[in-house]
Amino acid sequence: MVLGGGGEDAHRARGVAVSVPVVVQDGLTDCGAACLAMILGHHGHRATAGEVADEMGAGRDGLTALALVQAARRYGLQARGVGAPAERILDGGAALPAIVHWTGNHFVVVERVTRQVVHVVDPARGRRRLTHAEFADRYSGVVLEFGCGTVEPRARAARGPWSSRVLEMMLGNRALLAGVVFASLALQSVGMALPLTAGVLVDHVIPDADLTLWWVVVAVVSVAVAAYLATALVRSALLVRLRTRIDTDLTATVVDRLMRLPLGWFTRRGTGDVTARIASAGALRELVTGPVLAALLDAPIAVGYIVVLLWWSPLLGVGVCVFALVQAALLLATAGRVTETGHRELASAAAAEGSLIEAVSGIETVKASGAEDAVAARWAWLFEVSIRDAAAGARLQGRLDAVLQALRVAAPAVLISLGALQVVAGTRSLGDMIALNGIALAALAPIGSLVGALQRLQIAGAHLRRLGDILDAPPEQHGVDTRPAPVLRGAITVRGLGFRYDPRAPWVLRDLDLDVPAGSTVALVGRSGSGKSTLARLLLGLVPPTDGGVAYDGVDAATLDVRSLRAQFGVVTQECALLTGSIADNIALCRPAASRADVVAAARIACLDTEIDAMPMGYDTVLRDGGGLSGGQQQRLAIARAVLADPRIVLLDEATSALDSVTEASVTANLAELDQTRIVIAHRLSTIRDADLIVVLDGGRIVERGNHDSLLAAAGVYADLVRAQGHAGAPSQI
Repeated sequence: MVLGGGGEDAHRARGVAVSVPVVVQDGLTDCGAACLAMILGHHGHRATAGEVADEMGAGRDGLTALALVQAARRYGLQARGVGAPAERILDGGAALPAIVHWTGNHFVVVERVTRQVVHVVDPARGRRRLTHAEFADRYSGVVLEFGCGTVEPRARAARGPWSSRVLEMMLGNRALLAGVVFASLALQSVGMALPLTAGVLVDHVIPDADLTLWWVVVAVVSVAVAAYLATALVRSALLVRLRTRIDTDLTATVVDRLMRLPLGWFTRRGTGDVTARIASAGALRELVTGPVLAALLDAPIAVGYIVVLLWWSPLLGVGVCVFALVQAALLLATAGRVTETGHRELASAAAAEGSLIEAVSGIETVKASGAEDAVAARWAWLFEVSIRDAAAGARLQGRLDAVLQALRVAAPAVLISLGALQVVAGTRSLGDMIALNGIALAALAPIGSLVGALQRLQIAGAHLRRLGDILDAPPEQHGVDTRPAPVLRGAITVRGLGFRYDPRAPWVLRDLDLDVPAGSTVALVGRSGSGKSTLARLLLGLVPPTDGGVAYDGVDAATLDVRSLRAQFGVVTQECALLTGSIADNIALCRPAASRADVVAAARIACLDTEIDAMPMGYDTVLRDGGGLSGGQQQRLAIARAVLADPRIVLLDEATSALDSVTEASVTANLAELDQTRIVIAHRLSTIRDADLIVVLDGGRIVERGNHDSLLAAAGVYADLVRAQGHAGAPSQI
């Protein structure tokens, strides 16, 4: 198709129905990638937002409109972006489906336009219907149109690791699983005996007044009930053990994968979003180890009952099958809407929860700025949206439950009526009818369990999709052969190092060359935004370099396992993360087995020991999210934590910014006595003036290097920074 030519894929007529698969965005900035994934899906190439983002090299800022057009062309689509008024779209003048730019730097897909509403798919909230006025109010004026090209069709990807992992966990407990299946089959056999005895009572005991046979039936029923109880107890115990093992394995898998994800995965998502995804692990855990597992084990029972019915009474067997198929068809017909409403509910709940978490985390700033009402109003609006979405999901689920319940109520009546017809026709005795209906009703119970499990699967679809974002995301150094890092001496070599967040973003760092001898102290200085903290992240392997590389003791960092490498780093930043626990536990975070004497020694180096001893509970003082410690105490606790880990390389990023000059000088002097390489990022001259090497960054490049005196004499950027803060001989900030 030539865009604008009105080919078969250019759906321009108002009301022409087109449909795209709903693809939800994985992170806050993935809306563009998700929209492009929907367009690709419309053309037969199924992909997730994460796959498109990774393929296109989307960074922390997502994809721009131009980048989306270029990305679509790389996939083989014809694409163009135009500035157009809302009327062009509302009057049917745009090729649909199209991506439109939304207010608030957001992208959505327009599926269809009618005289009353515009059908859009929001990657954050699913399908929505907007009035023409609502659409025009939110439309920013940019539309991206697409047409068929040489895009390669691709079927929906196979299920992610979460499903294969669950299957693997099931098969990994073969003995327990076999025991549960055997117990389920035994229950089926015992359960079959009870309706058969009812038939014997009606056809033989009652008409013949045979008390001897009655006692035999009573004995059989008693034994069957006792066997049923014993088998059910054994099955329940085995199920508990199986659930416990799967629960433990699944939870450990999610947490382990979460800890192995790269830093970029977290920076692309908000706090509430990450929290909601972790909570989805609990939903999956409850689903797999609860009704779904039980329903899958009940499936053989249902099949067995239906086989007996089809052999003994095809009419009743077909009747049971019809009820089962009607329920399954109803669930399949509503699966898409249930999943979409579930995703909207989760997304809006995550937004509201994230807003509240951010407010509580920054409560001091909120109160200090008098912003309580504004923050509360923002949360209230988000919470109202989440309540509306939850109500919409509840209404849909309520209607579905009502229909299913009506079918379950109707099924026994219909089956009894069919049995009565057979008795009236003389093809079945009354005892046979009672026995067959007993078996039919017994078959309906596990079928109902299976239908309930399918309902739970529908409701949990959004949870599974969000959790899949954790389990499907590639971990750090995925697909790279690495080896454990050797014990480092501390020498660092940087060659041609460059970094930018995505291929279209400006360079943050470019062409950096640096040699840091083992045991030396190197200071990184520069104006805000010069790339100091980014260089620190590159040295730690928290983000991969775009160009060049870093070597430790002459070994390329790309060939080393980053976790074993970071274990030899001590890192202290301006914002120190303290965990709930005692002061001693926080200091020993990286060395949980450290002795109290080692903890005290580390606190002494950080000049924190005297203040801890003055506390009533000393090192056993309990901290809750850093509460009870000043900013300076938190920084010194973080320094003590880094010292206790006995690292070969220490990175201090504004690590003493909250300390007074006297305490800072004492801490700096204590650290200088340690045999470690130190990388220092600081603004205080008193912290870095004695460094062996001062590296000056400006615009992402190294513009100067040397010691304090030589850089002052050079009268360059470093001297300008010193002069702007004070004079060369006074305690200044740079």
